[in-house]
Amino acid sequence: MELRHLRYFLEVANTLHFGAAAQALDIAVPTLSVQIAQLERELGTPLFVRTQRRVQLTQAGETLRDEAEATIRQAEQAKARVQSVARGERGYLRVGYVSSTLLSGVLSSLFNGYRQQYPDVAVEVSELPMEGMAALLVEDKLDVALVRGPLALPAEVTHLSLYHDHFCLALSDGHPLAQSVTIAPQSLRQQPFILPEQRSGTVEVAKRGGFTIEHARRAGALTEVLANVSLGNGVAVVPAVMAQTINLPGVCYREIAGDAIPSVLWLLYRKRERTAAIKKLVALAKAQT
Repeated sequence: MELRHLRYFLEVANTLHFGAAAQALDIAVPTLSVQIAQLERELGTPLFVRTQRRVQLTQAGETLRDEAEATIRQAEQAKARVQSVARGERGYLRVGYVSSTLLSGVLSSLFNGYRQQYPDVAVEVSELPMEGMAALLVEDKLDVALVRGPLALPAEVTHLSLYHDHFCLALSDGHPLAQSVTIAPQSLRQQPFILPEQRSGTVEVAKRGGFTIEHARRAGALTEVLANVSLGNGVAVVPAVMAQTINLPGVCYREIAGDAIPSVLWLLYRKRERTAAIKKLVALAKAQT
């Protein structure tokens, strides 16, 4: 039984006239009669009582009319939903992010604007380790990722710069260097460092200070970095946006002397993306930047 059989049947059931139904369907009457006969053979029962004067539904035909209307309606709804997904108006996005993209407002700004335009696309967000997110994109376990660059990327993944920041120094309130307004990189030579996921700022500070970092403790999320700083376990080179958004007891922030060390938030996405909802998000991000 095919949808066309049900459409043909419904046209006859609604008009109770083979000629009028055939005209509405733009097919010949004999062709319509053959299609209805095929449907009756498949179901094993007559659907119409035909006389020279009129056409009337059998009880089986009345039952099929109700079922066929529901089936056609469901098929049309399914077609509409599929086409809506194909246009990027419906579906879902799996988003990975690092905490600084939330603190900077980039995450909410991007996706609040997106949700206003595409409210039927579900946005699922997860805070994840930064270094693994590009691989998750390649494996189709994420759709986009918000990270802090620079970051080595596989060939299948590219990035868009969303937000330009710079690095500063986080240290405990009781640290001797906390008395200074700015911290010279050279003065950090003997300091233990707490390393965040994005270590480019720390590497640049050591380069400018002419030293190699010998005592370092790795931490995960930025909150873990700051927890270690507050306990006096070391200093940390962190995004300057944290000085504006996270005010923790025992932690202070100081600018690093010299030219600002840049830090950029990236949107990662697949180069050959085919899903319309993701392509529309990337287009929106490009328009915003």
